[in-house]
Amino acid sequence: MLADLISGELPYLRRYARALLGTRSAGDAAVETMLETKMMVLLNQHQTPTQRKDLFRALDETIMEELSDGKLNQEVAKILRTMTTDERRAVMLTAVEGFSIFETAEILCTSTGFVEEALTNAETSLKSALATTVLVIEDEILIAEMLAGIVLEAGHSVLGIATTHRQAVELAASGEFGLILADIALADGSSGAEAVQEIQLSLPRPVPVIYITAFPKRLLTGEATEPAFLIPKPFLPRQVRAMVEQAVMAAYLEQPH
Repeated sequence: MLADLISGELPYLRRYARALLGTRSAGDAAVETMLETKMMVLLNQHQTPTQRKDLFRALDETIMEELSDGKLNQEVAKILRTMTTDERRAVMLTAVEGFSIFETAEILCTSTGFVEEALTNAETSLKSALATTVLVIEDEILIAEMLAGIVLEAGHSVLGIATTHRQAVELAASGEFGLILADIALADGSSGAEAVQEIQLSLPRPVPVIYITAFPKRLLTGEATEPAFLIPKPFLPRQVRAMVEQAVMAAYLEQPH
């Protein structure tokens, strides 16, 4: 049933829209618009969505229509223009949402060759993204080292790795950083999310956080505290690179220049 399909995919639709648009509010508004308008049009045309890719196609069309109509605010429009819309969409759909190149082409209503070219160009864009320092909060040392390696390969630096709440807070106080990669369950039984909250309170301005967890549904609740950036375990390096790029650029564009 359509209701079940939407209910199951809603957290991931929000994730895609937020990462694409750069802010939680803009992403959630786009999903709401899609559900209130695009879905009604499809139902009236007897084109009831039956697959996950149908919902993402409707959402992507909604975002692009609002952009072309000038309905999105200037900051959101600037985010899309800066990162190259096609590259951003292709990366998010393949690397983060797990769609194949063929499915991505269907969602974007284009050819597989176009998607492949966009992904190739995106690799260059990812490496040229603004460099920042990353704080890694992860109690599984092999995963932590893998994350650090991905960050370094993408052109960023690593402040350090913390495996407990206390270590995370102390490490955060030892230097400056512009991004946090955090697991939820830490080695001492504490919460990575609580460590992040304490760290954010000590900063002059919040930094973006990417949660990496084996239990994504615990965070994808639809509540006000739901994170804008989330990667489920197990993950692929390209998923992390893509999400880091989205988070860093969104944070940069939110700063006054």
